[in-house]
Amino acid sequence: MKKMDSMNLVPFIDIMLVLLVIVLTTASFVTTSKLPINIPKVDENSSRTQEDMKKKQVNITISNDGKYYINDKQVSFDDLKASIGSYPKDTPIVLQGDKNSNLDSFVKILDLLQINNLKELYILVEDKNNH
Repeated sequence: MKKMDSMNLVPFIDIMLVLLVIVLTTASFVTTSKLPINIPKVDENSSRTQEDMKKKQVNITISNDGKYYINDKQVSFDDLKASIGSYPKDTPIVLQGDKNSNLDSFVKILDLLQINNLKELYILVEDKNNH
């Protein structure tokens, strides 16, 4: 009988690498903002899935002190108005705001989107049950 001096770990490493590849390719990655905002929570309801957002989406963020951001870049309200006016009518807009931000900033953006006839609006919220 042959004496084993050490255990052969190569097959074990191969199996672990295959499992790692499977996990990484099947994991779904959620895009979140890099800005520190607290998203308001709502109950789960029917909404469109990420598959409906195949077009290039634009993220508009309102911080808790009322500053505006387009795709994580701070802009003034006049710059925001000019940018929104240049988007095609079917551009998906993802609006996210801090729950402590004022309603005035939110209403200004909604009014601006309505004036420019942008109807693909998604408001980013968090499910109450996920906490």
